[in-house]
Amino acid sequence: MTTESTAQFRSFAGGLEMAQLGFFLLALCAGNFSIAVSQAALGLTLLCGLVRWATFRQGVVPTGMERVTLALVGWAVLMIPFSADPGQSLVFAKRFFLFTALWLGAGLATSEHRRRLMLGAVMLGASGISLISAWQVQRQMGTLFGDRLAHVSNAMTSGAMLMLVVLLALGILLNKSTGARARIVVGAALLPMALALAMTMTRSALLGLVVGVAAMLLVAHRRWFLGFAVAVVFLLAGVALFGEDVLSARAWSRLDPDNLFAGRNTVTRIEMWRVGWNMVQAEPLTGVGDCDLNAVAPQYYGEHEPVPFGHLHSNFVHLAVIWGIPGFILAMIFLGQQPRLLWRRWRKSFGHRNAPAPWHAGWTLGALGMWAGFFVAGLTEWYFGDAEPMLMSMAILGVALGRLDAKSEKTDSGEPHA
Repeated sequence: MTTESTAQFRSFAGGLEMAQLGFFLLALCAGNFSIAVSQAALGLTLLCGLVRWATFRQGVVPTGMERVTLALVGWAVLMIPFSADPGQSLVFAKRFFLFTALWLGAGLATSEHRRRLMLGAVMLGASGISLISAWQVQRQMGTLFGDRLAHVSNAMTSGAMLMLVVLLALGILLNKSTGARARIVVGAALLPMALALAMTMTRSALLGLVVGVAAMLLVAHRRWFLGFAVAVVFLLAGVALFGEDVLSARAWSRLDPDNLFAGRNTVTRIEMWRVGWNMVQAEPLTGVGDCDLNAVAPQYYGEHEPVPFGHLHSNFVHLAVIWGIPGFILAMIFLGQQPRLLWRRWRKSFGHRNAPAPWHAGWTLGALGMWAGFFVAGLTEWYFGDAEPMLMSMAILGVALGRLDAKSEKTDSGEPHA
């Protein structure tokens, strides 16, 4: 190969990688306001990645999630013929396309500069839509908490998306090696997102936020954990005692203890889970299939009043129902492998103030919090099957599990990036 052709070869490879990075940044930015744009951008990112791998053998980074993901996807595919609706299960298998965000993020997060760009893309989309949505609610209703905020598809999905990004941002702030300038910028972008998250009034997301913060404090600031726990207890006690007097009627209806324990949403979910347990008992090995449960569930109602639903408002119940006990176990291994890998990376590489790659450290800590929040929020929501939070969670995990830098990047002055 001549010098000129070698230069052209390298130029094409570099241009393709930059295009792939651009599409991935677009997917991250659009995640909080358009699932259509984010999935299209993810598809283009994947296409560029496949060309890079086929042509140059570039862009593939092992994350430690390969075997368990292959096992889960393999089981799901094997169960399609046993589904109550095989055709629909085949269509629903497209959900695994979102998993590619994990490896695409890991393959593209090759430097501190890129991790900073990726964080900027995520927070630009999330903070921008939060500001716009809050302004629209205030303009239409004259108050920020007159009704639940929804800017993706519904308040629950919006709450989950904002929870993931807020926890990522808090991971950057709680990371000991994050620079002062970065803290100011991230902290400023965090404020509208935190407000919008509260405005969604999504209890699962708020609970996930609390647990995610607690997890990050246990990992990075154990001395702060007790103070945080005490503050949460006092806050909950204050809401229970004085919430009706200080909160809007809509917000109080979401946090009223009587409604929490015996309200319509709680009673309906318990009924869903009862029916789900009946379905698992009937089909413990194969499950009923990854399909809309509206047509399947009625035969399992028994003598109870029918409750129409297409899913079961719980990751764990729904996974066991659609893929059986073996599929549930594989899904739990898939979810459980994630914090194990993140914790191992944090403990070995980033668990000290002078970590060599502060942005990578922040992403890793944020991903740990994000995982805890996603896991807990999934107790009462089907977020595993919700495209928007699954894409974002896989992308955050992938960037955190990207290849470690050999050494920290330097600025022109020789100082580490802030």
